[in-house]
Amino acid sequence: MFQEVHVARQAIYDRDNRPVAYELLFRALPDATCSLRNDELASWQVLSAGFLDIGLDSLLNGRRALVNVPRNMLLDERIYSLPADVIGLEILEDVVPDGEVLDMCRALRARGYLLVLDDYIGQAFSEPLLDVIDWVKVDLRALENGDSAKLARALKRRNLRLLAEKVETEEERDMALAAGYDYFQGYFLHRPKVVGGRSLTSNLQAKLKLLQLLGSSDFSLNKVRAIIESDVGLCYRLIQYSNSVRFGARHAITGLRQCLMRLGEDETRRWITIALLPTLAPGGSSEVTESALTRARMCELLTKDAGPLIFPAQAFMAGMFTLMDAVLRLPKPEVVEQLGLSKELSDALLHRGESALGTLLQLVEAYESCLPEELQPLCEQLGVTLEAASDAYIQALQWTAEVTGVQEPALQR
Repeated sequence: MFQEVHVARQAIYDRDNRPVAYELLFRALPDATCSLRNDELASWQVLSAGFLDIGLDSLLNGRRALVNVPRNMLLDERIYSLPADVIGLEILEDVVPDGEVLDMCRALRARGYLLVLDDYIGQAFSEPLLDVIDWVKVDLRALENGDSAKLARALKRRNLRLLAEKVETEEERDMALAAGYDYFQGYFLHRPKVVGGRSLTSNLQAKLKLLQLLGSSDFSLNKVRAIIESDVGLCYRLIQYSNSVRFGARHAITGLRQCLMRLGEDETRRWITIALLPTLAPGGSSEVTESALTRARMCELLTKDAGPLIFPAQAFMAGMFTLMDAVLRLPKPEVVEQLGLSKELSDALLHRGESALGTLLQLVEAYESCLPEELQPLCEQLGVTLEAASDAYIQALQWTAEVTGVQEPALQR
């Protein structure tokens, strides 16, 4: 029997804080039908899930995927079936670079595959691999700051590109940037550094009013129209969105009211999120926008399994607001206060608490972070199956890819 795997992804950023690739993450789910834990099996299965179940277009949005490759998989000729322009091969740190491994690396590079050495901290036995790879992934948590900078200088002399992993804060990212690292991976984007506050321009205040309205029980299409009618850019986006093929044949637009009525309340809520997040995110970061949308949609989809205690529109808002501190670069308590969210939403966002909504947020975050040991009890609490969580994640990725249509710069070897 095959082992069930839990597939998610973690973004890799360039020096301009743009996502350029995803590492595909996978773990055996707690109720897997096969007890064998095997990195090679999991790698093949996550690729199968990516190609067949989810679809790489939805999973990657035009970026490259990095997949862990143990020795046996590296030497397996089936690896040539993977598209070289899409898949990067992350060679695990315990792979011994004997003649067979080095020859295969040369052959793969000749065919255009991106090769990455995982978890390098200067270990001598891995050094032969440095001559046959493109990137080196350095574990910052295993090195002192001075050592990581020293290692970066040595690797740069070999014309290698450097990826700093386990970057947990923006300060760590800044230090790695100064040391010469090219790419960065970690949770720093979701835990932004706060320097003072952020002054709110009148334009930003109008956008925050829309977000505040999303979390309010007093939501109405008339109130949406009153906020956006003085903003030419938002009016244009609304007309464009409501006149898309998703809502039937095109019709002549006579006013904002017609657009809003055509969408209805639920779709208008989605439009507000899609329209506003890219303009609020730091540097126009598409990754934080996509993550927020994916969480929102996954939360919404799971309400059909989680029982009547959670309303879909409320779940969508809660999922989106989990990353609003990263979007606005403000502390989460300040964001919650400025948006005037309901007590239930506020408690779920700030404390997770004992509410079903808070549990749903924990479930989505556990799935996204590939933490199956936390995921299973959360699923049991809400009466959600692991298959339902996986299906919701896949559908959320596909929906996010559809509504954002992100185009990113090509990744350099």
